[in-house]
Amino acid sequence: MKKILLSTFATSALLLAGCSSNPEVASTEAGRIREEDLYAEMKSEPLQGGMTVGETVLQKMLLDDVFNHLYGDQVSDEDVDAEFEQAAEELGSVEEYEQLLEAQGIDIDYVKENIRLTQLIRAAVADNVEITEEDLEKEYEAQRPFATVQHILVEDEETANEVLTQLDEGADFADLVEEYSQDPGSVENEGKYTFNEGEMVPEFEEATAELEEGETTSEPVETDMGFHIIRRLETEYAPFDEQRDALEQSVLEGYMQDQAFMSELITNLADEANVQIADDDLVGAMAAYMPQEEEPTEAPQDATPEEGAEEAPAEGEEPAEEEAPAEDEEPAEEESTEEEPAEDAE
Repeated sequence: MKKILLSTFATSALLLAGCSSNPEVASTEAGRIREEDLYAEMKSEPLQGGMTVGETVLQKMLLDDVFNHLYGDQVSDEDVDAEFEQAAEELGSVEEYEQLLEAQGIDIDYVKENIRLTQLIRAAVADNVEITEEDLEKEYEAQRPFATVQHILVEDEETANEVLTQLDEGADFADLVEEYSQDPGSVENEGKYTFNEGEMVPEFEEATAELEEGETTSEPVETDMGFHIIRRLETEYAPFDEQRDALEQSVLEGYMQDQAFMSELITNLADEANVQIADDDLVGAMAAYMPQEEEPTEAPQDATPEEGAEEAPAEGEEPAEEEAPAEDEEPAEEESTEEEPAEDAE
């Protein structure tokens, strides 16, 4: 009886040990799902990009580790919070931003983790490129606005012509903006807009392009929004030196959007960090950055004669000696002679 009890106890202990090493993740009336089951499913479940769920998750974890290992000391919590607050201010306030994230089911910590990763990548790019004065000047010119204008928007052409008449009589443009303009986006700014090509409707941009600085449209410009009176001003654009820091960040962003550059950078950083993937089922996680060396394939034996490999032995005596055993076919002759008695026996 003791032996039976001991055996039962030992079996139970083994089962408990097995369960503790493979904890339960979820369960239903049909059974339990354990970590190993989930792990196996994640490794085999494909995603649209070609990798599996497991490979995608592992890639993010590895990249987080690589960038944190090499550049973690260059990004602080204060840096992350500052960028989070800056993004929030564009939507109103931090409180409004957090409420929006919560309404969309997005965790704030998740957003901050992504901000941190972006800053780490930016630090890595900055460490691996040399931004020249020429790069900054080129970026400065690329960002130069198309034009700065003052405009008055009204609902009908009759009112627009009335405004033009008052301008011709010497009325102040800003005063007329305050009195007539129906554009809420510029009425508080004397009707001014500084914009790049493609930001305004075509009719508005075409009319602006035809004006010289200080010149006003001679007739109303009609768009879907109504009728505009447009005056072109000197383009407002901050001096180069005042924008240097922003220009550097813009150049870095350009590198971060360059897929070829980023792929090469991550490949080098992964090599420097000695990334190793022990699970063969997950090697695809870094396949884009850690190309696997293909094993050389041996040429088929039948291809050797076709490629003229037989010509080499003809140049030396040793290959000729190797062919000698092929000329001795005594075993084959013995087999044929052994068959003769068998025929006689029949």
